[in-house]
Amino acid sequence: MKLGEMLIADGRITEAQLQEALAQQARDGGRLGTVLVELEMIALDALTVYLGLELGIPIATGAMLERAKRAAVRLLSPEQAYRYKCVPLVIQDRQLIGAVEDPHDFETLDALARVTGYRVIPRVAPEIRIYYYVERYYGIPRPARFLVFGDEPRGAVAPVDDALPAPPLPGLPPVPVQPVNAPTPSPVLRRRRPTAGIAADAFDDVESRAGSMADGDGEPEVEITEGPPAPMESQEDLELDAEDLIIELEADDDDIAEEAPKADAAPSLGGHTERMPTVDYVAISADEAVAQMEAATERSDIAAAIMSFATGLFDVAALFIVRDHMAFGWKGTGAAGTDRVDCLLIPLDAPSVFQAALSRDDLLFHDAPAPSTVHQYLFKVLRCPQPARVSCAAITIGKRVVNMLYGHRSTRAELDDTEVDGLRRVSRAAAEAYVRLIAKRKSS
Repeated sequence: MKLGEMLIADGRITEAQLQEALAQQARDGGRLGTVLVELEMIALDALTVYLGLELGIPIATGAMLERAKRAAVRLLSPEQAYRYKCVPLVIQDRQLIGAVEDPHDFETLDALARVTGYRVIPRVAPEIRIYYYVERYYGIPRPARFLVFGDEPRGAVAPVDDALPAPPLPGLPPVPVQPVNAPTPSPVLRRRRPTAGIAADAFDDVESRAGSMADGDGEPEVEITEGPPAPMESQEDLELDAEDLIIELEADDDDIAEEAPKADAAPSLGGHTERMPTVDYVAISADEAVAQMEAATERSDIAAAIMSFATGLFDVAALFIVRDHMAFGWKGTGAAGTDRVDCLLIPLDAPSVFQAALSRDDLLFHDAPAPSTVHQYLFKVLRCPQPARVSCAAITIGKRVVNMLYGHRSTRAELDDTEVDGLRRVSRAAAEAYVRLIAKRKSS
């Protein structure tokens, strides 16, 4: 079924609106979806979903484009990204997942494969967003037709249209045959404008990795005391701060693609395929990790304590940042290729040990992993066979999941009860340490 027919069938547009859009397309050219957005007949996120359904290709959401990995973006020069209308998103094994305007243009896909040296797995995105992110990451201005949209194509906020049909899964692994809803859906969060202490333009730019928790956000709306969260009246504010914290955690990591300066003639970036070096963590005990987090003054101190503890506990461990119901690989330790942890992208609405941890009262899963597509993908990226038992712990602020810690042993005996309890204590201590930093920011 064609795009216009699907939109009419679902009541998104009328036949008269479709005819109006087709008439403008005949006059001005361009994609039908672009014309529909120009005429304000459909939202950009809705168009993305329907393009995926029309073409039978998984979509690249605005959130994925917003957090394209630097190692992937650097595979193309600005001229190549603009010519092929492609935004590289993430590298997985010898495959490059990229957002493209036309996933059925096999000549373009072959050309991208030759240029990058990777097999290209396409994800469809509207041309409005493709041009926006080519400008954002490579500095090449959009065609004049798309300038009217300004920053509207930016995928900084998750869509809230609950009436949309389910899209193809926006990334790896493929959609499960019988998808399972995540047990703890993320709350709808309001963005809060600063009142003092940080310029409005700096606040707007925090999504592009310029934010800093130390900057503060003016007078606090609700006082948050040290210790575990959760006076009920401050729950929403706490989760709003958790949302900002996630953005800032990502800002600490250097492998998210940076915004490029705009230029008439784009500089040549060349093709780079090297990976960021891994960090060697010194193993510490649970007590030492808790003590370090109690004394932490920076977000990086908390992450370092978590990873140092995980180094002593597991043979392989990975720490994830959670956002938009996706867990993004952030830091890794141990064997089996955790230098590729930045390639991990785990959907929390698919059956997995991550989903299982979120369903537990103590937010900790420690058991044998059940067969699932997510696990096949996870262990393929980690380059290791599926272990007999794994551990997965969620770190939350209020109801907001901030991090997830995954780990397993392959050469040592399974964790005993004391070690599992230590994992539980470290996870709780990390959450409390984040809350203390939020409280410190609000009081500064």
